[in-house]
Amino acid sequence: MDDADGAVAEGTRLGGLPYWLAAPQWPVDPYTNELASFMGQFRVRVGDGGDGDGHGDRVVYLFALGFSGEHATVVQPGGQVTKSVETRAAAIGPTALERVHLIRVDEEVDFAQVERDLAPVEGEDEDDREVRLEELLDELRKNAAGSIRMNQLGGPDVVPVWLQGDDLPGEDWQLVAQLDSYQLPFEVNFGDNGVGYLFLAPDGENAEFFFQSC
Repeated sequence: MDDADGAVAEGTRLGGLPYWLAAPQWPVDPYTNELASFMGQFRVRVGDGGDGDGHGDRVVYLFALGFSGEHATVVQPGGQVTKSVETRAAAIGPTALERVHLIRVDEEVDFAQVERDLAPVEGEDEDDREVRLEELLDELRKNAAGSIRMNQLGGPDVVPVWLQGDDLPGEDWQLVAQLDSYQLPFEVNFGDNGVGYLFLAPDGENAEFFFQSC
């Protein structure tokens, strides 16, 4: 494996097989008692990038559970798994896509920068400014590639583009990835034409995936 292949294997991608940072922890589908289908992995930088206090790179692994619309996540290092989901020490298992697929990001609007750049208006109070900002963000979202639907990878300043209302799993949770069911290279159950959202907790230990649908 050359350096380029290694970077792909270890990095953020859909399909293929997991590149485990620690001992394999493959979730078991509770409906079939078989290994769940691997969807993809997402490398995330937590904290300042590694200073001996437990911060640094994490990889969040995403799996689909049967046809129920449920999903499981594993975070390594640390080994945190979606609550009530069992795992097996299997390095390989079923995958949603045999070949590796790099995520195509269709929209690169920095919504946090839009907020920072919003010019003040004389006599405007904080509530009015918030309303004006939300209206501006809504327009940018609607104009993103002609639609509010989009794939994007997360980061400290990346704001989810919600298909429905704001549904953050907790304060300071970081968006890891937003996945549009229309644009994925394999079938998913995100409800009716849904968009999936993958988040990482502020401590970098737990991940949560959910979707919104039309």
